[in-house]
Amino acid sequence: MELIKNRDHSKLKGRIREKDESYRSIAAKLSMSATTLSNKINGHTTFNADEIAKLIDILEIEESEIANYFFN
Repeated sequence: MELIKNRDHSKLKGRIREKDESYRSIAAKLSMSATTLSNKINGHTTFNADEIAKLIDILEIEESEIANYFFN
């Protein structure tokens, strides 16, 4: 499995911790498995637009910060 280059989701990981959430709880809210979420966060696969929109809502990410979380 090839990693998607130039995707750093460390800020997203930190935000999940800040919100006292787990991969399992976030994954359930996204209707996916924790493994699938982990693969996306670790760059094995990509988030689609709907998933990004839901994560922005769930994690209360400011509009001005979206790029820092998903397109860094």
